[in-house]
Amino acid sequence: MSYVGWALVGMVGYSFTALLVKLAMRDGRFSSFFVLAVSASFVVATAMIVVLIRGDLSRLSARDLLSPSAGFVYASGIALSVAVTSYFRALAMGPASIVVPIYGTFIVGGALLGILFLGEPVSARKLLGIALAMASIFLLAGSSGGR
Repeated sequence: MSYVGWALVGMVGYSFTALLVKLAMRDGRFSSFFVLAVSASFVVATAMIVVLIRGDLSRLSARDLLSPSAGFVYASGIALSVAVTSYFRALAMGPASIVVPIYGTFIVGGALLGILFLGEPVSARKLLGIALAMASIFLLAGSSGGR
């Protein structure tokens, strides 16, 4: 499967995540942090199964785990932990129809960081896409008058 296919599968999964988190917390039995802990456990188990099947661990040495690249691995774990913990908490506190679009702004942030730090090409079309993404998020989440 191409990277576009994987991105589409991820989009579908994340789309259902917001709905399922809200449904899990609906009756007040489970906190956002409990739902996150269970959900994250599934992510860790799945990732470890894939790593083991692919043989990724057999290609690593102890020195690899102390390399500059490993620092980015650990930093990405911290960033993801902050992002997902905040997302689940926001879903517990507010309507998905507002929380999800605001959280979705990470698309714009990721695109801008790719341009600024990874030297990815910028074009008028890409800049227009970023602007339209921001406009759509403003239109979706900018007013809570519909609640």
